[in-house]
Amino acid sequence: MFMKRTWSRGIIGGLLAVSLCTRGVMAAAGAGEILSFGTEDKNIVLYIQNPGETYEIQCQIGTSEAETIESHPIGEEAVPMETIILLDNSLSVVDKYRPMISTVMSELAANRMNGEQFTIAVFSDRLDYLVQKCADYVQVKQVIDGITYNNQETYLTDVLYGMLTEMNGENGTENKTTLKRIIIISDGVDNKSIGYTKEELYGALEKTPYPIFTLGCTYKNNNEQLKNMFALSRMTGGESWLLDDVSDPMEIINGVSALNQALKVVVTPKEKDRDGTRKGINLIVKAGDQSISDSVEMTMPFDTIAETTQAQTTAAPAPTTAAPTTQAEMAPAETEAKPSKGLSGFVPAVGGVLLAGLIAGTIIFLKRKKEEERFVRAEPKSGNTSGGSSNGKKHVTQMTDGEEVPGKRSTMFVWGQEAAHTLILEDADNPIKRFEVSLDGSILIGYDEECQIRLNYEETVSGKHCRIYASNGKIYVENLSRSNGTYMDGRKITGAEEIFTGCVLKLGKLKMRVEIR
Repeated sequence: MFMKRTWSRGIIGGLLAVSLCTRGVMAAAGAGEILSFGTEDKNIVLYIQNPGETYEIQCQIGTSEAETIESHPIGEEAVPMETIILLDNSLSVVDKYRPMISTVMSELAANRMNGEQFTIAVFSDRLDYLVQKCADYVQVKQVIDGITYNNQETYLTDVLYGMLTEMNGENGTENKTTLKRIIIISDGVDNKSIGYTKEELYGALEKTPYPIFTLGCTYKNNNEQLKNMFALSRMTGGESWLLDDVSDPMEIINGVSALNQALKVVVTPKEKDRDGTRKGINLIVKAGDQSISDSVEMTMPFDTIAETTQAQTTAAPAPTTAAPTTQAEMAPAETEAKPSKGLSGFVPAVGGVLLAGLIAGTIIFLKRKKEEERFVRAEPKSGNTSGGSSNGKKHVTQMTDGEEVPGKRSTMFVWGQEAAHTLILEDADNPIKRFEVSLDGSILIGYDEECQIRLNYEETVSGKHCRIYASNGKIYVENLSRSNGTYMDGRKITGAEEIFTGCVLKLGKLKMRVEIR
């Protein structure tokens, strides 16, 4: 007898809440949105949904502009994409769905891109790969036709986490910069009571996201399991289908194949940003009258500094031919040279080094100052502010060359010490107004200069309107405005309430979308 174990209602509720909010994805990723990312040599690779024939791409890395940006359709790659199909071949996927499943898999292989590779695996409590990275349609079709269904337990959370960990691992031969799409066919998400958790699965998806497409089969009372599985598609920009509602398999084929039009964007960071740390990446795609913005956080590529030896850094003195001297002539010269080495020779040498260091330091300082003023001006504030703000918090204003510029996109990336979370607020009606700050304490939001996020372009915002802070692993918003109040998703906040990614705060007339990383 086969059986399945379900998550508790609390975990299910948490999964649905996070999945509905994460990155704001409710269906397939829109044009210009980031599908996946990785690093390649000294470059950052971003895959985005094709915005159309004419477009312009801008990229900000931390507080700097990218050095160069190049983009092209994935069809120009030798291996444009890898399609990974995970099939639950337990008896809970009943007979009526199997012909449709076989047709969908076969049509996906038949409509493959030139050079596209297929990986097909069935799963129970582990993955069994039937074929890996294969571009031969005949071989893939033979594998699909030979699939059988067995009496077994299935645990999608564990097998998906294990596969993602392997794909994201540092070792192995995985091509981490080839776009990968994952297609899951199952009756829902289940996990072992002592297996991996949803938080661990989210962490693996966050490290390197992959678009996930899900095909669901009903079996007994599995509504909650299906919701959990479909949530993975919403999180990652994929699509989901309940097979009971699909009459034409081409509906699924066309939905999955929309990813074939994706673009590969290769971004070269400036040398100072290639330091191996995690930085925020903000991508702006302009297509016609539209401007699409999406952002991720990722580990930067790292420049390797070649080790040099003393022989490489110090040139050997050129051989010289000395004139013949007598012992008597050499003695006085040697005596006079000793004090010169101790004082006269040493002082100019040290002075030269100090002078060179001072000049280099001044140049670096001026260069960094110019770059910082171009994108963001962040000033530490001393003293306590009302609303619970602590000493030394970062003050964020939207600046370009020292002046506020209406209508100009300016995303703030303000990093102090390592923080557990990053808070992003974006004006729902004016997306060019976007604020990003590390959530390492209490963040004060309002019109006044004392606020870390200053919304001084809207008069209906109170001086200190609200604050957002972390406590015991959760994020809270607290109303501080007596006149206008603070609303979350249309409901007035009376004290402090927990806030999540995807929520909308209403501060006066402003509506600010919330993202928490």
